[in-house]
Amino acid sequence: MKILDIALKDLTRSLRSFFFLGMMIGAPLLLIGLIYFAFSGAAGGTTDLPAVKVGVVNLDVLPANSPMTTSLGASIRSMFFDGSVMSWLTATDYADEASARAAVDGQAIGVAVIVPRNFSEHFLAGKTDLQVLIVNDPTLTIGPQVVENMVISLLDGAAGGGIAVTTVMERQQANGITPDPAQVPALIGKYSSWYMDFQRNLFHSPDKAALVLAAPSTQGQTENPMQKMIGLMMAGQMVFFAFFTAAYSMGSILREDEEGTLSRLFTTPTDRTIILSGKFLAVFLSVGIQSLVMISAAHFAFGVDWGRPASLMLAFAGQIIAASGLGVLLISFVKTSKQEGPVLGGGLTILGMVSGLFTANINMPESFAMIANFTPQGWVLKSWRIVMNGQPFMDILVPFAVLLVMGVAMFVVGARMFGRRYA
Repeated sequence: MKILDIALKDLTRSLRSFFFLGMMIGAPLLLIGLIYFAFSGAAGGTTDLPAVKVGVVNLDVLPANSPMTTSLGASIRSMFFDGSVMSWLTATDYADEASARAAVDGQAIGVAVIVPRNFSEHFLAGKTDLQVLIVNDPTLTIGPQVVENMVISLLDGAAGGGIAVTTVMERQQANGITPDPAQVPALIGKYSSWYMDFQRNLFHSPDKAALVLAAPSTQGQTENPMQKMIGLMMAGQMVFFAFFTAAYSMGSILREDEEGTLSRLFTTPTDRTIILSGKFLAVFLSVGIQSLVMISAAHFAFGVDWGRPASLMLAFAGQIIAASGLGVLLISFVKTSKQEGPVLGGGLTILGMVSGLFTANINMPESFAMIANFTPQGWVLKSWRIVMNGQPFMDILVPFAVLLVMGVAMFVVGARMFGRRYA
């Protein structure tokens, strides 16, 4: 009971310190909030793409003997009138080049796409004398570039269709099969259908294209890569401040020693082991409260998904054990409160950097990634990555075991050093 009383007394004293509260709760919440709001658009899946007004002049017609059913000009036009781009692109038909240019000059539209007459015939014949003309408002940058990329992509697909048909015909001849010209429209149609769907997903609906590339969510929901990255960055900051809180909380024993209150406490009938145990418990409680506040704030205020409850509890416990153990060990080497700042500020910052806490361990040099395997912060961050990736519960057991061994070992060494100092 006395151990708990001492722990609560130390915890109450710490919570009355504005500096401690600022570093324990205020600073990490502020930093996490800045990270979230800086990337909130990307995390929410919005593109922030400025609205684009496009004018289309389609003068292209198919030649009488063309195997295609739709001209390239008609395909280009339909691309800009597709329903999937209506949220950020507005298209209007114009009868001729002059009227489209006048609309650009009057800023009624930002970009004009002009497809010349007989463009399909010349393009499919490999001629380059006719080209799609794109005229844009010189004050715009992003919109015209997007429109140009869309047109180029469609024409690349048309060229690819020609290559696909030629390849099929050559393979048939190589296998002794006489090519049937009647197959050409079907082959072109099949390739065009595939490519148009691919292009629509890629340029019109990036979320659909991402579904093809991203691993399926373990909970059956689409996962936003940017949201995941922000969550990992928040986890890194939470880990950094958890270790700082543990060390600073343990530093209270130095301040009490200098103020003389610790020596008076040692004169009481309470055993010194109980006194030190109470102070060690205060460290555990401080880190636990801070971690709980940070996890809750990140989830409810910023929408961070911390994964399955069982895995979350192990990562949570591993963080508290490792942070408390390192905090006790670091402060055991410090003799006075004046040495506390450089040791905590320098030591924990360096450990945080090499452990990848400030970059969420994304694109870190291989040497730094290896060093992170020898730091408690690196293993805590690894455990949070496992949890937030939705990996099986068994995957968290090894990181937790490593953190448990590290935390207990550091705690035992630090506790013995304190025991000898105040024996």
